[in-house]
Amino acid sequence: MRSAVFMALVAASAGSLVQVHEPSMIPNGWRATSEKVSAEGRFPVTVGVKRSNKAALDRIFEEVSNPQSENYLQYPSYEEIGDIVRPSAEHTRIVKEWLSSNGVEVTRVHPHGDYIHAEATVAQLQKMANGEFVTYEHTSGAKIWRLTSGVRVAAEVAAAIDTFAGFHGFPLNPIVVDKKLKEKLQAAGKVDPAVFRKTYNVTAVPKTGKQNIQAIAQFQGQYVDDKDLAEFCTKYDAGSDCKISKYIGKNEQQPGIESMLDTEYIMSLSNTAETWVYSYPNFDFCADLGTFGSDVTGESTFPYSISISYGSQKIDYCSKTITTRLSDDIQKMGTMGITVMISSGDDGSGGETRQGSNGGKLSPSFPASIPTCIAVGSTYWLEGTTGEQQATTQFGSGGGFSYDFPVPSFQAQQVQSYLSNVKKPNSQYATGRGTPDVSTLGESFTVVEGGSAIAVGGTSCSSPSFAGLVTLLNEACIAESGKTLGYANPLFYQNPKMFTDIVKGTNAIGENRAAGWEAIKGWDASTGLGTPNFGHMLDIVKHACKN
Repeated sequence: MRSAVFMALVAASAGSLVQVHEPSMIPNGWRATSEKVSAEGRFPVTVGVKRSNKAALDRIFEEVSNPQSENYLQYPSYEEIGDIVRPSAEHTRIVKEWLSSNGVEVTRVHPHGDYIHAEATVAQLQKMANGEFVTYEHTSGAKIWRLTSGVRVAAEVAAAIDTFAGFHGFPLNPIVVDKKLKEKLQAAGKVDPAVFRKTYNVTAVPKTGKQNIQAIAQFQGQYVDDKDLAEFCTKYDAGSDCKISKYIGKNEQQPGIESMLDTEYIMSLSNTAETWVYSYPNFDFCADLGTFGSDVTGESTFPYSISISYGSQKIDYCSKTITTRLSDDIQKMGTMGITVMISSGDDGSGGETRQGSNGGKLSPSFPASIPTCIAVGSTYWLEGTTGEQQATTQFGSGGGFSYDFPVPSFQAQQVQSYLSNVKKPNSQYATGRGTPDVSTLGESFTVVEGGSAIAVGGTSCSSPSFAGLVTLLNEACIAESGKTLGYANPLFYQNPKMFTDIVKGTNAIGENRAAGWEAIKGWDASTGLGTPNFGHMLDIVKHACKN
């Protein structure tokens, strides 16, 4: 009876549909075709139910993240966070009845109630989203079904949800490696774990024996090969136990360079922790980010240091509602004591991107532009493999200013100073949240993939490496206080001496060489605060955690 009443209400409000997601941005290389879509095709979908008490979570996040606060590192319990954010009973009822009335099968509900996962057919989704699926074909020959005209739902449903995703986003375009370049890569690089440690003064941190978990997230059909991982650790870092402790999602054992890079470096640089892998092979990147947010916060045991090596510098690649929701997800993680590192992108200043042109506008990478994460850029030596470093020249290390998020308070002084002193690019740009926050080496990393050692470059090298250092810092913090660093950017920006300032280079590289951001004294939009000096970081973290 209740579902019948609900359907009647929805029908009555059909004339006042509310747009939850704007029409999808179609990336370079994809085109619509006339090929028929099967009404019985199935999609895993995720509904982000509107959370309660956003202002309260904002306040707690600020307090537990700020070293100047008396509540620094005093994280609420998992149950307490659930009590804060749990959606209202009314919103939960509306969403569940909406799904049920359309015959959609719920597969799981987040313990905090803020995400509901389900399976739905093409026919059901067309009715629920008020649009039609189209077959899209990529220049590679790949085909997918997507509803790209926007998602519109009844006003009552729109008021109860933030996102409804899993069927209207696209894969990230792969980096195309031609035959000559691939042949050139078939040799070990100049950076390995030992070189990285020596470069950044990384020393061992005594193991506390207490739980300390780290993780990477893999997308786009990338998988970890356990044999490659074991071979890397045997050859380059015999002290590490390179075994993945837990997979969340499928891992098909078909190796990908990205996943091997991420796991090999986060694990070899922090051999005190167990490592998890979150896996998303659905090729709907923006929706998969939401599932990742649900998965990480969906268990009372969770990683404390997480790295993501994926993103896009194409403006509005993900819908604004997904962008905002993921920022809230990562804020929630920070309130739980989790530090999230995200690669700052490989398209330099972002005027031109692998997903398409931004029409003269410069753009940082999403999700690195989220103000609740740590965006990690890339550097390399000026000469040889020692000494002074500069912004990368092999590719443009992603950086700039967000159109979606304002400048966070901890960064305001640095951004203002930079924009007052740097030579401005002759292109349109925003003045919001600045990225990157920090940088590490990002060229010529040795990676074992498919049984061979190859050289790899990208901010994908930098994020997992920095995440490994954060795992070590967490170990030290746990020893001092039993706590982890959580959202560490306020600590970093209040203590710039933890980093070596990079004052040379630019991210005006390659297709974006005409306009970009220079590295100068202090924080900059090419290399952030600079590269880590682990000895200084360790001393400051011990003091901050102790007090």
